[in-house]
Amino acid sequence: MSIDDKSIEEMANYVLYGFKAVKTADSQTSPIVWFASTDYTTTTDISWHTEYQSYAAPYKQSGPVSSYSARDITLGKTMKIKNKKCLGEVSGDPDASKPIKVTNGLDDTQFRTGIAQRPSLTNEFRPLCVSKIIADGTNAFMPVEKIMLIFATEAVDEGAVITQAFSAGLLIDVTGASERKVTFSTSNSWKWDTGAPWAKKITAQEDITKHLVVGQKLELLA
Repeated sequence: MSIDDKSIEEMANYVLYGFKAVKTADSQTSPIVWFASTDYTTTTDISWHTEYQSYAAPYKQSGPVSSYSARDITLGKTMKIKNKKCLGEVSGDPDASKPIKVTNGLDDTQFRTGIAQRPSLTNEFRPLCVSKIIADGTNAFMPVEKIMLIFATEAVDEGAVITQAFSAGLLIDVTGASERKVTFSTSNSWKWDTGAPWAKKITAQEDITKHLVVGQKLELLA
């Protein structure tokens, strides 16, 4: 991401917010703020590690997903929630063609759940999405190589559940590519290679769930 010097000077009060897409069978899954950062400059590399975590959080917890128990996990494995304090254990064999699964081992308790990944701007695991997992239920998640970037002065917490863009932004599809180059300026907004299909502008107040929670059909045992 490149920003000209004049724009950087004018953006002293702006925060860069990032979201990342997931594929899931649960249509009630919501995107959440993956990162919020002021550590950007004229040239900023935004990348992410391919390690993942799955997490469980109290269902009655309101607001941002901030209190949760997470476990390192790989594609193809399952995390089973063992008790009401959200502790889980991971089992199964890694398989990059299969989703990460979360199973609720309790028959009388619901939780919030999802997966997490590490963005380079924070270098710590941050949740990507949140969904409800019913008693004795199983949810599945597959990370998708799409990110959404938004600059805004509005204070929004990491982990906040967001279904509408709070400012204009850019959706970038990195599937099959090692990098994408985009520019931003305070006078011309977001720009990228002319005609390239891998980027799409997002308008303020637009529904972002349809862009970040994709492929509603996901086979648990595929």
